[in-house]
Amino acid sequence: MHDFVAKEITALYSSFDGWKLSERATGNGYDRIAILERRNNGHRECTKMLVTFSHDVPVEALEEIKKPEKNTDGTITRHSCAVMLPANANAASVPEGIPVYSMRSFAFEGKALAWTKKPVRKEDAAKVAA
Repeated sequence: MHDFVAKEITALYSSFDGWKLSERATGNGYDRIAILERRNNGHRECTKMLVTFSHDVPVEALEEIKKPEKNTDGTITRHSCAVMLPANANAASVPEGIPVYSMRSFAFEGKALAWTKKPVRKEDAAKVAA
């Protein structure tokens, strides 16, 4: 599951732009905190992204991503946070100003989490396209 999500995160925060991704478990099932860091114009930028697979965003994890990362070299850290959750999940508890990204790989169908995959082309449509 996390491999699909890591691909989606790197599509948003590209390594071409200098972003480096590391992950940390939250102790909350499959939920993780993705830490994205880069150096930009002499400053260290850090984005902490909560990646949750639950229908409702856990409030205690939101408090965790708001805390800035400690910086060991004494430079000023530009800190931001974001949330990534499955499509059709409830993002009502996320405070305004925090970006919310929907996963393309997972979605809720009612209360059940489902893996969404690319639709299979029908054989007739494939012949017409050729």
